[in-house]
Amino acid sequence: QRMPREAGRPFKFQEFAAHSGNVQCVSLGRRSFKVLATGGDDRKVNVWALGKPNALLSLSGHTSAVCSVCFDVQEEVVVGGATSGTIKLWDLDQGKAIRTLLGHRSDCQAVDFHPYGAFFASGSLDTNLKVWDIRRKACIQTYKGHAAGLS
Repeated sequence: QRMPREAGRPFKFQEFAAHSGNVQCVSLGRRSFKVLATGGDDRKVNVWALGKPNALLSLSGHTSAVCSVCFDVQEEVVVGGATSGTIKLWDLDQGKAIRTLLGHRSDCQAVDFHPYGAFFASGSLDTNLKVWDIRRKACIQTYKGHAAGLS
């Protein structure tokens, strides 16, 4: 779907109700640029196709608000970090959680996948940056020393 141009000025492409509470985060798929993931106060991660008014998937399992989301490079997995510090990974083909990772003591405000897909990083208000190995289901490195939380 082509987006109309309005002489280079910003315009509203699409508006919809993404969550039953506040939307805390959004991430655009970097492979197709046709999918969005959103996280919200309703403790869900929703996956959307650009141009469609309804969510493709609504992924539950977090017990607190979702404040960070990111697709893997292939757009097959989405990771979501919550205000509890818990991180969940969902398989988008199966529509279910495949990993729950613990380690942050406060809000997980940032998540991002490594380009090769087997690793991702998370940043938290606990001031730690963690690198996770999905295959090993574990944190493989923690970077400390930030004076404030990471976002």
